[in-house]
Amino acid sequence: MTIPEYPGLMQPVLQALAETSRDMTFVPLMKTVGSRLGLTAEEFSERLPSGIETVFANRLHWALAYLERSGAVEEWRGHYRPVTSGAKAPPAPVAAQSSVAYAEAGSPDAVIESSARAIQERLARGLLDRIHAEPPEFFERLIIELLLAMGYGCRRDLARHLGRRGDGGIDGAVPQDVLGLDVIYIQAKRYRPCTAVPVSAVREFAGSLDGRKARKGVFVTTATFPKSAASFVSAVPSKIALIDGQSLADLLIGYNIGVKVRETYEVKQIDETWLAKVLHPARPTEGDI
Repeated sequence: MTIPEYPGLMQPVLQALAETSRDMTFVPLMKTVGSRLGLTAEEFSERLPSGIETVFANRLHWALAYLERSGAVEEWRGHYRPVTSGAKAPPAPVAAQSSVAYAEAGSPDAVIESSARAIQERLARGLLDRIHAEPPEFFERLIIELLLAMGYGCRRDLARHLGRRGDGGIDGAVPQDVLGLDVIYIQAKRYRPCTAVPVSAVREFAGSLDGRKARKGVFVTTATFPKSAASFVSAVPSKIALIDGQSLADLLIGYNIGVKVRETYEVKQIDETWLAKVLHPARPTEGDI
């Protein structure tokens, strides 16, 4: 079954707590509720996009938080118990009932992550639109800046923009050493987002590398590559990296090329390790006395 959103976990939590003869800590409670719901091992282990926490644990935490806020459940040092036997789950908060742009109603963590993904997707589209709106030289120089930011290239002043008519299929060169013995050559091609780069263009780029006796190349596009292009570059002697429009936008954002941080939000959680050290300090050994 699909993992319920946190309002749908409130009643199963109350039932599990009401039927046990003792207080329950989070992990046993999670296993009990998950078993009652018939969750599979895959559903138990499914993680949020951030990878920090599982989806089920996250939603269960929020269900418990709202149950505590309503007075239906109380918590003491990590142990949960129902305030009254057979208590009913409170109504879901308004925020969970309302529609949220780009996000299915869910836990606040899920809403934040979904909204962050939507913002990044919009930023990626904006970057590609801007690339198309500028002259070809802008795109070519942008790729050089990206490679330098990624750690390729020994010195900025040695990186060269070569894009011009009759450039032989090479738009830029980023030397890996000061003598120019190892150079990454660049081809940057703008195509409409819904189109695929012809494999013939990739072949021409490989031919240009052979003509320069080059071993490394990067072919970047704002569109996509067909599977035949990937098959072709895997069979040629030169090492050629293919970067499509989506990957390009992700790299530009990841390395802060052409973008900047507008807002920063900190989401904090309880540091159980630190609290455990304070609440249960280690006893000194005989050698320490």
